[in-house]
Amino acid sequence: MESLRQSLEELRIVRCPGLSSLPETESLSSLTKLAIQFFSPKECLRPHFSNCLQSLSLVNCASLLSFPKNGLPTSLTLLKIFRCRRLEFLSHEMMTKLTSLRHLELWESCDSLRSFPLGVFPKLSYLHIMANENLESLSIGGGAEVENLTHLKELCIDYCPNLVSFPHGGLHTPNLAEFRVWGCKNLRLLPDQIHTLTALRFLNIDLRNVESFAEGGLPPNLQAFHIGNCEKLKPSVEYWGLQRIVSLRSFRIWTSEDVLETLLKEQLLPTTLHALSIHGIRSLKSLEGKGLQHLTCLQELEIHDCDSLEFLPKEGLPASLSLLEIKNCSSLERRCQEKTGEEWMKIAHIPCIKIDDQVII
Repeated sequence: MESLRQSLEELRIVRCPGLSSLPETESLSSLTKLAIQFFSPKECLRPHFSNCLQSLSLVNCASLLSFPKNGLPTSLTLLKIFRCRRLEFLSHEMMTKLTSLRHLELWESCDSLRSFPLGVFPKLSYLHIMANENLESLSIGGGAEVENLTHLKELCIDYCPNLVSFPHGGLHTPNLAEFRVWGCKNLRLLPDQIHTLTALRFLNIDLRNVESFAEGGLPPNLQAFHIGNCEKLKPSVEYWGLQRIVSLRSFRIWTSEDVLETLLKEQLLPTTLHALSIHGIRSLKSLEGKGLQHLTCLQELEIHDCDSLEFLPKEGLPASLSLLEIKNCSSLERRCQEKTGEEWMKIAHIPCIKIDDQVII
């Protein structure tokens, strides 16, 4: 390492079972990226890091127990921790010192973490937590921690089985542009006052047991809304205010039959919608209703994995459609065969039709 002391910028150590310790990166004055993968010693992180270090990735360090006592360098802008379940997460004091950190990913790691303090990092803009076994809540302190949340632009929480709550009173993230919550089986409530997130452009939820959502309406400037496995939301669909969101361009729904049927009965989707995707509604037999005809800007319609679906609306599909894609819908595929199918005349005006990967133009 001596000859690289002044010039080494990136160091990646992968699958070196005989390596018992790492070099002192403090002496590597140009090192900005460090990645450690499949490393077994419990104390693989040396007490001092390079003061120029900007990116640190720890992957599959199953035995790693703790960070250095003096924390991580304040120059760090990106931190990824994957499959390090025994690792104790940073202390509150260590987190507040990471004044440059903008990107944090925590996947299948730090199982002792039960509550994540959202506003503790002064400049954090991207946070993704996935498969944390014991995470129960996201919390926000007062004062500076609330102010710090103005930097957060993307928040993704996936497959955290014990997550049950978001901060009381809402997220307080005025610049949040993307929010995703997937597969958190014990979560029944989404954040309060979600309609106040005026910067939100992409909302993606897949929550089998969520019961309450968007009681004050959806964020008013959404461009894409994807929702799946949310059968318990049926009573609130009419109050989402979807039809008023003129910025919405993409709507995708999967395995949420009751929600879809409500949307098909009435004109609840905005007329400005450009792309609609329907996936995995296994028992749905018909797209009949008032819910599609008014979509005068609709250009793309995807229908996938709807085994029982046979009938398109009697009035046909919107004249604006330029692409129809049908896949893994055996009954509907038979009825939409070119010229011979019972539903063919309802789709013959569409310039491009794709049925089970076969393109008809």
